[in-house]
Amino acid sequence: MTENFMESGEDRWFKVRQIWEIIDRLRGEGGCPWDRKQTPESVQTYLIEEAHEASAAIRSGHLSEAVDELGDLLFMVLFLIHLYEEKGSFRLETVCDAICQKMIRRHPHVFGDATVESDKEVRQNWEKIKAGEKAANRQKSGGIPESLPALMRAYRIISRLSGKDDAPWNEVEARTQEFVGKSQVLGSYMANGSPISPRAFGEILLDLVNLARLKGYRAEDCLHEGLKNL
Repeated sequence: MTENFMESGEDRWFKVRQIWEIIDRLRGEGGCPWDRKQTPESVQTYLIEEAHEASAAIRSGHLSEAVDELGDLLFMVLFLIHLYEEKGSFRLETVCDAICQKMIRRHPHVFGDATVESDKEVRQNWEKIKAGEKAANRQKSGGIPESLPALMRAYRIISRLSGKDDAPWNEVEARTQEFVGKSQVLGSYMANGSPISPRAFGEILLDLVNLARLKGYRAEDCLHEGLKNL
């Protein structure tokens, strides 16, 4: 797949505008009956599906698939914004302004005078700034979507609760021993045919998610790697 990566900015944004004009046509008089009846509420579920398909395409390493699925995701985002514009809720410019301001605000080491020594400090600053924003807007600072895949959600919750991405070796060793102990108890119950609750398996999985996190891995990514061998 060859591309001309030296396109002018005008050409690039013209192509984005083409997507918007296609949505205009689909939603307008004489457009598509299915597209015309959609609402933000009816479309949001497709956004989740497209995001997962784009993620899978990126993991596959196939560039043509990534192009296709990222295009679907981009179209769905613009389609949703178009629906809100039609309702008079907000405009595309509003969304662009909001995300630009957020990125500038959350990168004070790039756009401000702050200094950082590592990517870990960047992540810590990001979480602090994010929490401050939510507090100022009277939003819950711990709002992690329940719709996230369970392993990904567990990683984010544990990371937020711990407030750090690594730990001293003695803490890692202690948590490893705790996990081994729980695993042995669970194995003994299984060998004896004793009833085991889903909660017991869930606790083991949470321990694994945390151990992977302390080693610098995301359990979601680890599981995807393991599935490649099946």
